[in-house]
Amino acid sequence: MLKNASLAPDFTLPDESGELQSLSDLRNSKPLLLLFYRGSFCPTAQRDLLDFANVYSRIKSVGADMVAISAENEAVGAMLKEKLGLPFALLSDKGFAVSNRYGVYESEDGEGPQPHGEPALFILDAEGRIAYSQVMTGPKGIANPAEMVFILLYMSQNGGRY
Repeated sequence: MLKNASLAPDFTLPDESGELQSLSDLRNSKPLLLLFYRGSFCPTAQRDLLDFANVYSRIKSVGADMVAISAENEAVGAMLKEKLGLPFALLSDKGFAVSNRYGVYESEDGEGPQPHGEPALFILDAEGRIAYSQVMTGPKGIANPAEMVFILLYMSQNGGRY
């Protein structure tokens, strides 16, 4: 399990359009919220994505950004992004390499396509260190997006640190 203040594992993953996105480019010396979601099949994941889309402009207004990550391929990510009108990138971690490095649980139930990851949320500070983390064992109870904005606001007032 990753501990707060530890350096977040670096990665490069394709987004919904197939373009490679690296953690360092996504962070660009600013706080970054990483939302790991189960997949397009899951109504709870769709709800969480929409909830974060609703606060995305506030996330950006405090000098931060966010991306969402699942084990689904880029084409499914593109379909989901269009269907839900999401303003942030959806990254594809098909082989679970990044999810495993962040300690995201792989599903142990038969619901949805197998395998898929369970929800997790990380906020990285301006230096790429873990400032907040929540790793779930199932699809219920991800952190409230509006509360995450308050953490990001605090960080923006403190040089991108928590």
